[in-house]
Amino acid sequence: MSDLCARCDTRRPDGADWARHTSGLTSTSYLVCPTCEDKGGGMSIRSGDVSATDDQLKLFIERAERLYEEKRGVNDDIRDLFSEMKAVGYDTKIARELLRLRAMAPHDRAERDALLETYRAAIGLG
Repeated sequence: MSDLCARCDTRRPDGADWARHTSGLTSTSYLVCPTCEDKGGGMSIRSGDVSATDDQLKLFIERAERLYEEKRGVNDDIRDLFSEMKAVGYDTKIARELLRLRAMAPHDRAERDALLETYRAAIGLG
């Protein structure tokens, strides 16, 4: 189980006594910080004869919405960065390739470079 509030992603301080809830839908346990607990509990949903609280589902959806919003913000920042690079004369295609290479493990990059050289020599580009 995570030490984050299921509703607001606040990290639980060591030793803090947070409310522990159990999802009626999945029977999993999750934590809610005192601030979110004070905002009230959830409603229930019914599916045939099965009744479950929608707290955990609602919390997951709210967290996903926040994360998607953060992702959109980061993607906008990356797009702006590459626009700025292009404006000062850098080739953004090459810059993206450099990012891919830097993300690779050194042995994978060495293997890739060796294969590329072998293939280049085979077709007369070496």
